[in-house]
Amino acid sequence: MTQTAAEARHHVVIIGAGAGGVSAGAELLKAGITDVVILEQAPRVSRAFPPALAGRLRLGREVIGSVFDDDTDTWTLKTRGGQIWHARVVIAAHTPPHVPWIPDLAGRNDFRGVSFHAAAWDHDFDPAGKRVAVIGADATAGRYIGQLTKSAASVTVFAHPPRRVIPRLPPPATRAKRWLRRHAPGAPPRPAAQQRRTPGLVRVTIEAITASGIRTRDGVDHDVDAIIYGTGFTIPDGIADETLVGANGVTIRQAWYDGMEPYLGVAVHGFPNYFLLTGPGLEAQARYIVECLKLMQRTAGTRIEVRRSSQQVFYERVHLRAARHHVVPSAFDLSSGAGEDAAYDGAATLTIADTSQQVRVRLTGYFDPIDGQYHWQGTVFDPLSDDALKQTAAVTLAVGARSAPARITERTPWGGHSVVGVGAPPFGVNDVTAVAPAAT
Repeated sequence: MTQTAAEARHHVVIIGAGAGGVSAGAELLKAGITDVVILEQAPRVSRAFPPALAGRLRLGREVIGSVFDDDTDTWTLKTRGGQIWHARVVIAAHTPPHVPWIPDLAGRNDFRGVSFHAAAWDHDFDPAGKRVAVIGADATAGRYIGQLTKSAASVTVFAHPPRRVIPRLPPPATRAKRWLRRHAPGAPPRPAAQQRRTPGLVRVTIEAITASGIRTRDGVDHDVDAIIYGTGFTIPDGIADETLVGANGVTIRQAWYDGMEPYLGVAVHGFPNYFLLTGPGLEAQARYIVECLKLMQRTAGTRIEVRRSSQQVFYERVHLRAARHHVVPSAFDLSSGAGEDAAYDGAATLTIADTSQQVRVRLTGYFDPIDGQYHWQGTVFDPLSDDALKQTAAVTLAVGARSAPARITERTPWGGHSVVGVGAPPFGVNDVTAVAPAAT
């Protein structure tokens, strides 16, 4: 790509030369992606910089605005000094535009113990021998749950539904404890010789925070020594709209919701070709991002964006197999003309073996141009009996006269189950067609 003194063009621009920026740069070079530049706002770096990346480092470049161009599928970045940078892909490894969000629970400031958000970890906190409460279970908190059980006297997770979840959800079932342990992101495998305490799960809504702990709406007081919030992120009031503008001119503030979190910590719907390095696990996130870029290369695509349905399902704690194994799944759309996903929220009939029951579901689906098939997924909000699920994981889901085979994949912490299917969905989809990626 050609460039001038006033403007520069690169395939990938990394914002920030910290640990995340270095991890991303190293993974890109390892994958053979070399048209990379790293913009760092500081006039110098305080430690030795990897020689392979040193020539790509641009110091004193503070990015103050990032705007996506739908016509070219590229980003335009503006620095405080007035220089313009164009990039196909942006990896934001600097201070993110979002901040940890803590819900305004009654009495939150009355608690006398230690409290903090998992994304702003108090490194002076020693959990040894303490009764620890975890409110919510976002990706950051989930990573620490397994580690806390090594030394804490007890770890209790209080299910706090995201603000976008419809409040008709039933209370989580007892098997949700197993779900939380199995799906804690980044949790190391359990050594055979080391015993960990099993995290408890409180299924009743929080009424208030007290001086000594948490009171739930059933009147029970849960005394704890520390409260850790895993309740996602929000956009602070001081962020200007032009800081980050995605597809169709949507700002990050318009796209975000209180308590929201990026898909796998790296992507937000509405911001194509833009990736975040939020941690924890910067190296793993960098590898995931590079896999997305390699997928773009294989398909000659110019645009990759996490689907709205994928981000919503992830946010509601329905981690599908692809998310669990960190494979670039059909959770991402690879077209430059993608419309909204088809969706259905309402009553349905679920049949397991020869038994049918009425349930409420939220389903979304899309045509995947990679494998040429229609994929749909979602949540069954009503509890299902363990005996019924032991018969088979294969089910039939019907909405009115339409029915489709599906699979129940796992129980969610909110008491429902995730359901997936491939092929014609049980809800109406009109004229589903693939959109071919634009040529580079």
